[in-house]
Amino acid sequence: MSMSLPVNRRRHDRHLGDGGYFVVAGKPARLVDWSFGGLALRMDEPADLPVSEDVDIRVFDAAVGAWEPLKGHVRRVDQKGVVGVAFADDGEASVRILLRLFGNRSRAARM
Repeated sequence: MSMSLPVNRRRHDRHLGDGGYFVVAGKPARLVDWSFGGLALRMDEPADLPVSEDVDIRVFDAAVGAWEPLKGHVRRVDQKGVVGVAFADDGEASVRILLRLFGNRSRAARM
């Protein structure tokens, strides 16, 4: 009996997060990991977000002391309070923000 490997359906590489400050649907969260397609965030409070719900996301940019807005769709919620969110804008605006906030870390991880 042969076993097949799970299919990786991700279009973008995942990068570990550093716990950066986020707010998802008005609730505080910490970054678990990210890609140019979306985020995995650990909610500080129980995640009562339904899968496929549109959510507003804000990420704190410490360099300028301001919050950056993002739009997303909830793709998964696990029992540990981790919410997987796909970017709603096909990543265009989100990618610019992520590159600015995390780009140096992404390049360092590939070297």
